[in-house]
Amino acid sequence: MKKHITVILLIIFYLAIAKCTPQKQTAYVVPPEYTGQTRENLVKMLEHGQKLYRIHCSPCHGIFTKGKDSIPNFSKTQIEAYKSSALLDDPKNHAVAQKIRAEDLDMILQFLSFRKLPDGK
Repeated sequence: MKKHITVILLIIFYLAIAKCTPQKQTAYVVPPEYTGQTRENLVKMLEHGQKLYRIHCSPCHGIFTKGKDSIPNFSKTQIEAYKSSALLDDPKNHAVAQKIRAEDLDMILQFLSFRKLPDGK
């Protein structure tokens, strides 16, 4: 009986520690003229864009899946092309983008645009 209680307590302890471990923050390249409340509002929007990316894009584009916490390094050209095809309602556009609200897609694309890439760009 003591063994079962010890195992249960260890599991509870592990879960508590895992919950308290700080999550990796995403860094953004925010223009220096964005200060104060403007900067805070932009970062909040970008964080929301990241959440939307997790929901709508990560199953195929590999973020936060099976322990892999990475986002493909989309080039600025790729992001702009994606924006253009979404704005033009291109029928060849990505199936998920055709189903997502325009505001949500914009937040996702803004998140990708302002996200600091691992190589520092």
